[in-house]
Amino acid sequence: MEHSERWRGRPRGWPIGLALLQIFIALAVSGVRQVPVTTVQLGLLVAGPLALLLLRRWAIVASTATGLINVAYLLLSFPFPAIIPSTFTAIASPFARARREAYRRYQAEEQRRRSEEEKREAADERVRIARELHDVLAHSLSLINVRASVALEVMEVQPQEVRPALQAIKQASRDGLAEVRSVLAGLHPDGAPRSPTPDLSRVDDLIQQAGAAGLKVETETLGRRPDLPATVELSAYRIIQEALTNVMRHSSARTATLVIQYADRAVTVGVADPGPASPKPAGHEGGHGLVGIRERAASVGGVATARPDGQGGFEVMAVFPR
Repeated sequence: MEHSERWRGRPRGWPIGLALLQIFIALAVSGVRQVPVTTVQLGLLVAGPLALLLLRRWAIVASTATGLINVAYLLLSFPFPAIIPSTFTAIASPFARARREAYRRYQAEEQRRRSEEEKREAADERVRIARELHDVLAHSLSLINVRASVALEVMEVQPQEVRPALQAIKQASRDGLAEVRSVLAGLHPDGAPRSPTPDLSRVDDLIQQAGAAGLKVETETLGRRPDLPATVELSAYRIIQEALTNVMRHSSARTATLVIQYADRAVTVGVADPGPASPKPAGHEGGHGLVGIRERAASVGGVATARPDGQGGFEVMAVFPR
């Protein structure tokens, strides 16, 4: 590799070899025809290939010069076979050079495209990790916040309720940390998630966690669960998780409804609560949960909606193609 780099850009020896080939042909023809080879003839046979040395920068000029030399060679009635190599080279060289330049441009464009693709993939991966961390942390911290609030409220009047609240806080923090570690483990080159990727088979865990935080979730499943791509399973799970988290954080309702429908061509998940919405604390700014729901659905070819139901409640629905 170092040797080839050292010699790259230096003139190659093929024009000299071409000149020697033409001289050999001239001598052979001379021997057959019993005609002596003159100094002028030799000079023209050498001049044509030497002109081609300019190919690296001025291919058209070099080919034109070689062509004029060959025309002069013919006008002086020297035997034609001797200049066939340089004539062919003069004609083919501009096309060969154009092809090389086109290939170099193609390589440069391909390298640029790959670089942009790598940057885009890196950006998509950052968004994916940020979305995963948001969903995991928002859900876990919401459970902790709700149960901590319950513990503070009943600490004086119902101290027996403090222990279950603290146990729920401990479990929520443990589960949240485990999922965060699993997400971060994927950042290592040889890393793999430390826990299974969440899917719709683990929805019961979300319902239990919500129940521990005081939110009763009524579930309805329609159809038989098929084999779905892991990306669809994860997106559906995270959307349900985020929707339940939003109910606990932003609604006064203590009940919610979860519907999962498996149809022939689509899978639909929906979460609804009767409301009303909780008052927003002073200085509270909207988060990115609803935007993340729509982005998650779109990333696997689905569509999601999140809107008030017109009766004081709120509903989230996502549809994924099978």
